[in-house]
Amino acid sequence: MDLYIITVPSVVILAILALKKGFLTTRGTLSAIAVGVAVAIAHMGLFLLMAVFFVTSSLLTKLRAQWKLERGLKDVSGRSLRQVVGVGTPIAMFASIYLLTGDAKFLGAAAVAVAIATADTWASEVGVAYGGTPRYILAPWRRVEPGTSGGITLIGTMASVAGAFTIAALSPLLWIPQPFWKIALFGYLGELLDSILGAALQIKYVCNGKILETYVTGCRKKGFLTNESVNLVSGVMVGFLYVIT
Repeated sequence: MDLYIITVPSVVILAILALKKGFLTTRGTLSAIAVGVAVAIAHMGLFLLMAVFFVTSSLLTKLRAQWKLERGLKDVSGRSLRQVVGVGTPIAMFASIYLLTGDAKFLGAAAVAVAIATADTWASEVGVAYGGTPRYILAPWRRVEPGTSGGITLIGTMASVAGAFTIAALSPLLWIPQPFWKIALFGYLGELLDSILGAALQIKYVCNGKILETYVTGCRKKGFLTNESVNLVSGVMVGFLYVIT
């Protein structure tokens, strides 16, 4: 009972502060509270790890914010309900399984889900802001518009590796007794899978040979997954792969 008394108000306060700072939308705040409470009850160190992801990613979202807005590249208005659910569901799910089973591998899978989310967000935000024109991951010889799902840059890739490495390095310090190298490796592989799924299955529009994220009259639609669905699928798939290896 003492854990609930401390945890729930703390998560609510942090979420409200994030809302006031513009890191979350109103609906995103409600979903963040639900995810945060579930994770914190399962393992406080994992909650702190998730907080590192959220704070760093929110700050990186603000990189060249005005420049991004003027070009319609990224949404810098705060994380929405769908975004929080897409990223937070794998983390909360593995944390809950750990709480029910006591199997430390599921705690590691939750940390991997955090590493994937961090790697993906760092790659996206830094890559869009400073990476220049990306190449399509399924056809590296092909250039695409910045912000296109499946588009990668060298700077974005380096940010991705740094994100996975950071979460992996912090994990043992936050009482997550899983191999550092394994969390880092699966975190990066999860981000790579996210990029591949984003390129292959995420909704996009093809116009005169160009791949666009938003609809333009006369464009052909391809794909059926949203960005949030891709995040969720990647986190769940790689998390379970971590558990069985």
